[in-house]
Amino acid sequence: MVWCGRMRVWWLMIVAATVAPQKNQETFLQEMMSGLRELPVIGNVLRAAVHPIYRPFIKQFQSRITSREGEDEFSEVCYEELGCLLTHEDFFHAIHRPLNLPPNTRKEINVVFTVHTREDRQGTSVEGVNISKVLNTSFNPKRKTKIIIHGYLETNTETWMWDMVRALLLYDDFNVVTVDWSGGSQALYSQATANTRVVGLEVAHLINWLKDNVGLDPTDVHIIGHSLGSHTAGYAGERVSKLGRITGLDPAEPFFQYMPPSVRLDPSDALFVDVIHTDADSIFNLGVGYGMKQPVGHLDFYPNDGRNQPGCDSLTRVPLTALTDGLNLYEGLDAAQKELIACNHNRASKLFTDSILTPCLYTAFQCQSYQHYMNGECVSCGEDGSGCARLGLHADKWTGSNQSHVAFYLSTAPGPHYCLYHYRLMLELADPEGLEGIIRGKLKVSFITDDGSIQDFDLTENGPLIFGRGRTYVFFVYHQEDLSSASEALVHWTYEADMFNPLSYCVMFCDTSLPLARLTFTSVDHLATGVTEERSGEAVMCHQQGLDVLQVVSETTVKVVSSPACLNITSSEVNSRHSNNTFNLLSAGIASISSMFFIK
Repeated sequence: MVWCGRMRVWWLMIVAATVAPQKNQETFLQEMMSGLRELPVIGNVLRAAVHPIYRPFIKQFQSRITSREGEDEFSEVCYEELGCLLTHEDFFHAIHRPLNLPPNTRKEINVVFTVHTREDRQGTSVEGVNISKVLNTSFNPKRKTKIIIHGYLETNTETWMWDMVRALLLYDDFNVVTVDWSGGSQALYSQATANTRVVGLEVAHLINWLKDNVGLDPTDVHIIGHSLGSHTAGYAGERVSKLGRITGLDPAEPFFQYMPPSVRLDPSDALFVDVIHTDADSIFNLGVGYGMKQPVGHLDFYPNDGRNQPGCDSLTRVPLTALTDGLNLYEGLDAAQKELIACNHNRASKLFTDSILTPCLYTAFQCQSYQHYMNGECVSCGEDGSGCARLGLHADKWTGSNQSHVAFYLSTAPGPHYCLYHYRLMLELADPEGLEGIIRGKLKVSFITDDGSIQDFDLTENGPLIFGRGRTYVFFVYHQEDLSSASEALVHWTYEADMFNPLSYCVMFCDTSLPLARLTFTSVDHLATGVTEERSGEAVMCHQQGLDVLQVVSETTVKVVSSPACLNITSSEVNSRHSNNTFNLLSAGIASISSMFFIK
C-alpha cells in the first residue's frame, strides 16, 4: 500500500536525523528536503507531510526559518490596497503550528482569477493586481457567484476544478470564478499556509470591489475551497461583510487544527459555513490523513466517519479515474495522479461535484457518532426536518438555524457515483398463538422495482439474529438505486439453531416459521426534502391475499405486496384475534425456558 511506503520513508528520515551528529543535522535535513523537491507530486506531498514531524530536529536553526531578512516574527505586513496582516501570537503553537512565517509578496503569490459563465465556459483570466479588468469579462453581478479555490501544490487547471465548473454551469446560470494562487501554493508547506492569508485578502478585495463598483450582493457569493483553500476562504470571509456561504472541502489539518478561529475556517466567516470531512485521520499519525477532524462549520459532514473512503483502499481506482474523470485523457491522468497520492483527501471535492447534478439527495443524519448512525439510531429527520441535511451544493436547504458544529453522518459508495439512497425497513411480527417465544435465524428482503429488477438486502449479514414473536424490528438500509417506488418484496427466512443451546433445536411439535404481520418500507430521503404529504415515499406491505398473518416457513421465500388493506393490520390485533389460552399456557412456559438460553 502507498501509505506503508510513506511510513518507511518517514521513519528512515527521522532515524537518520536522530543518529546524525548534531553539527550535521541541519545539512542533512536541508539536503533531504531539497531531494524531495526534485521529485514529482509525491515528493511535494512527502515534504508537506513530513514537515510537522521533522520540526523537533531543527530547533537549532528555528530562528532562521521563522523570519526572513531580519523581519520581526510578529510584525505587520501591508499589501497595498488589500490591507495589512499581523503575524501575531495566535498563529503560533508549539505543537499544532510550530512555524509562524510571514507571507510571500503579492507579486510572488501572483493571484489570477478566471471568470467562467455560460457565455464563456473556457473562462477569461484577470490578474489580482488589475482587478478592474473583470469588467471586460462576461461577469454579471445580477447572477449568483461561485468562487473556487484550490489547495496545496495545485493550480486552477486541476481536473476536479474543471469538473466542478462544468457541473455548476450546467446546473444554473452562475458566475463561476476559479482562483489560481500557484505562485504561493507550490512552496514548502509552512510557507504555503502563510501565503493563504494574502490569497484571502485578494479574494475579499475582488468581492468588495465588485460590491462597490457594480452592485454585487455579497450574500449571493459562495466560496468553495479545498484543503488549504478552505482556510483561504475563511480569511476572505473575515474581510467581507455578510458573505453568503463558504464550503470547506476537507480543510487542511497541519497548522490549522485546534488553532484559534482567527487562524482557520470557522462559522463566523460567512452567513452559512458547511464542511465536508473525508480524510480526518491525524497527519501526526505518520501522515496518513491531511484533513481536519475538528468541526469548523455550522454543519460538518462526515461521510464514512470522515475517513477511509470506499474504493480508496484499492489501486484499481487509479486507472478507473483516468478513464472517468475529466473530458479527455490528459485531465483523466491528472486526476489519477491525485487519486494515487491523496484519494481520501480529494474525495470531498468529488462528492460536492457529484451532488450538483445527481437526483440522489446525499441525505446525512445528525447523530452522536458514526457508529450510532450505522446502528440505525439516527434515521429520523425530526419534526422540523433539522435532523437531516443534504451534503454538497444543496446543504443550504437545511431547515435548522442558529447552530454551529452540528455533525452529520452518511455512507457513500466507491464511485464514480457516490450517493446512496436511505431506507427504513420496519418488520412487524405477529404472535397468533400467544407463545411470546423467540426464534433465531437469517432474514433477507428483496424489493422489486418498477422495471422488474430485484434489489437484495441481507438484514443478517453479520450473523443470525433472534426475533421475538409479537415484536417490531427496525432496520436502516441504503442502496445506490432509488427504490422508493417499490410496491412488492420477497421475504426469505432461514431458521438456524444455536449450537450452544440444545433447547433451540427443533425436533418435533415446534414451529420455526417467521410470523410476519406486515413490512413497512420508507424512503428516509423523502423526509429530508421536507415533503409532508401523508405516507410520502412509504409502502406498507402484507400478504398478497390479504391474510393478517404470513407464516414464512424456514428456507422458503414469500411475496408481500403494498395494499391499503395492510394499513389495518397490526401485530397486536392479530395476536388478540388468534389467541388460544388453553394451548398458550403450556407453549409459553416452554418458550420462556428456552429463551433463557439464547444469547443475542
